[in-house]
Amino acid sequence: MYKTRNAPFFRLTALGLSATLVGLTFAPLASAQPAPAGPSTTSAAKPAKEAKPAKPAPAPAPAKKPADPAAAKAPDAKTRDNARKAYSAGEKAFGEGKYSAAHDNFVKADALIPAPHAKYWIAKSIDKQDKTEDAIAAYEKFLAEPEAAKVGDEKLLDARTRLDELKAKLIATISVVTNPIGATVTVDGTPEPGVTPLTLKLSPGLHKVSVSLANYDNKDLDIDAKAGDKSEQKLELVAKAPPPVAVVVPVAAEAMPPPPPPPPPEKRSMVPAYVTLGIAGAGAIVGTIFGVKALNSKSEFNDNPTTELADDTERNALIADMAFGVAITLGVTGVVLLTSGDDPKEAAKATTKSPYKLDFGGFAGKQRGGASARLTF
Repeated sequence: MYKTRNAPFFRLTALGLSATLVGLTFAPLASAQPAPAGPSTTSAAKPAKEAKPAKPAPAPAPAKKPADPAAAKAPDAKTRDNARKAYSAGEKAFGEGKYSAAHDNFVKADALIPAPHAKYWIAKSIDKQDKTEDAIAAYEKFLAEPEAAKVGDEKLLDARTRLDELKAKLIATISVVTNPIGATVTVDGTPEPGVTPLTLKLSPGLHKVSVSLANYDNKDLDIDAKAGDKSEQKLELVAKAPPPVAVVVPVAAEAMPPPPPPPPPEKRSMVPAYVTLGIAGAGAIVGTIFGVKALNSKSEFNDNPTTELADDTERNALIADMAFGVAITLGVTGVVLLTSGDDPKEAAKATTKSPYKLDFGGFAGKQRGGASARLTF
């Protein structure tokens, strides 16, 4: 009777289904068929004389309370057969590279009879379809199974290794929102396309994020991106302070000392002018005296012409001319000195540069003499 009732159990084991399926099949069957209290069928065919009094059968051990209500009832033959077919179809599709179909069949098999083998291949099927986030969730679900170790150390290690790899590749999604909007963002020195609000796709690790907007202070962030993280960074930008207005403070004008008064004019000495004019006057007197004498000598010569009178007349006329010349020259110089502030040297220059020019001269001979003067202006 055990052989007949347990035939499906051996068939399922031969097909490679999980130990969970085996346990679910075997436990109810064993508890449903306790060992018979009496002798077996073979011993009943022996002669009665060989029969011995039957010992009372020991009381059956109390059945353990199932941990899961669903496990208290073994799946029927149809369910087991459908689970086997779905699992086999999943294996075939996976081997042919039809990962979506493999996934569907493994899911169906796991729904009929939950088993860690089916969950492992569900995760592998999703992983092969490059569905990173779904694969991570599937691997985590498989590794969380209490009976995950029943798939074998090799598959268990593969699932853990692949889970770590997928998490490392999974990017972090950071939404950057600024007030005001329109700011530019750089990540590790590289400008990001667009302006805020924008979404950053960051690889796991530490990143330097800088936000800048004209007329606002720059904002720097250190973001430690975690694989698969989704977060939002809200930034309130601060307007730059206006440049300080240069305040011109009137500086009290320093009291400038008044310019020194011009030096008082040097008191000009009038002595040179007086001396010059005195000499000029003396010259004029001398000239007048000798002019008069020359005129008298000439009158006498006209009345009584003699050589002596002629010489006197000539000599007196010459002296008179020379005296008048000196008088005129020194008189002009004295007037200039008297009416101008120039020193005697400047007066002399002025006299020299005067537009008036006086030339005089005299001559004397044995028979006659005389003097001449010429004023040019």
